[in-house]
Amino acid sequence: MKRLLLLEAGLLLVLAPVVSAQFIYRFAAGAGVHPKFGINAGEIPSGTKTGVAFTGIPDIWAQGILPLDRYGEICVGLDIGYSSHAFITKPGDADTTHEGNTFTQHYRYLGIAPTFYLNVLGLGVNVGIPLGGTLRNQKGDVEKDVSTSDMGASIELRLGISAPLIKDPKGGRLNFQLFASYGLTKLPAKSYELVRLGPTPPVSDRYSPKIAALAVGLSYHFFFGVERATVE
Repeated sequence: MKRLLLLEAGLLLVLAPVVSAQFIYRFAAGAGVHPKFGINAGEIPSGTKTGVAFTGIPDIWAQGILPLDRYGEICVGLDIGYSSHAFITKPGDADTTHEGNTFTQHYRYLGIAPTFYLNVLGLGVNVGIPLGGTLRNQKGDVEKDVSTSDMGASIELRLGISAPLIKDPKGGRLNFQLFASYGLTKLPAKSYELVRLGPTPPVSDRYSPKIAALAVGLSYHFFFGVERATVE
């Protein structure tokens, strides 16, 4: 499967210039939906473990693309929308782990993500304005809120692809999008105190969670200012 994905990515890199040379556009805009998984990539306190969690509601973006060259192979993009992160915190001893002490930490943001695209490859950052956080155990009988003041703004590095699946100058473009992200800022260490896991309070900032995430989904963009182009 991994080799197949690498082969498909390579074919997209080779074929994308040929397809894009059929017409040019001045601007593209649309929306993207990205289900996301995350894990705590920061230092984990002794006696606890982290795990992969699904955010539930996917990231939802309004997206704009501005070509910097004639055929749109070099572009800048801007995504604005709902973005979230989630990961699991649980005891380090598997024998004592159960639904009551296994918590999903979920943090929500208004995301602003500028991105530079070279063909299908994209590199950018996502700046998150906090909307609130929730810590809920798997049993469902304990839920605690994290205030936006405790969360603070987030900054994460994003690297991924936006590869066209269907492209038509009149109908628009359907894209497959995949982005891996890594947090440059941290979440509050106080979260360990709220779920009563980890070191004795107050918890050191060295244990503040740092998110690594993978988002995969689809987007659709409409073209504006389309012109026919001659292949050079």
